Amino acid sequence: MLSFIKNVMGLNVILAAKIKADRLYDEADALMTAGEFKSALALMKQASDVGNKYAPVHVAMMLLKGQGTSPSWSEAAKYLELAIVRGNPNVHITLGMIHGIGGYGLKRDQKNAEYHLTQCITADNDPAGEQMLAMLKKHQGVFGGKEIPRPKIPWK
Repeated sequence: MLSFIKNVMGLNVILAAKIKADRLYDEADALMTAGEFKSALALMKQASDVGNKYAPVHVAMMLLKGQGTSPSWSEAAKYLELAIVRGNPNVHITLGMIHGIGGYGLKRDQKNAEYHLTQCITADNDPAGEQMLAMLKKHQGVFGGKEIPRPKIPWK
């Protein structure tokens, strides 16, 4: 009986953490919609910290765009990696692109870019991954030239 009670209590703790994470995520999403990016980013990071599955992707996108903070592709990459661990493989293409381009604190990394674009093809079955991988290997398009500081990107 004691074992059963411990199990139920453990499930309650897990459920409470999920409810908190989802509540934080919903509040952050509403702030993002209202254009209050600084507050949204803080709450979205909290939602990510307590285990929300989708929050790391939103944090990463805000960091890539510089919404609520200065752009930081190196920090965004960490959140995208966390998203993969939490079961969201759709971010491989973004990781491949930012590693292949470099900038905003993230060094260009051909090997890491190739890995993520290959994962995009195999895990996501995304034909865009094949096109990006071909461009990366030939140093074409966004992957051409030297790593340069990135200008402020106007996102809407």
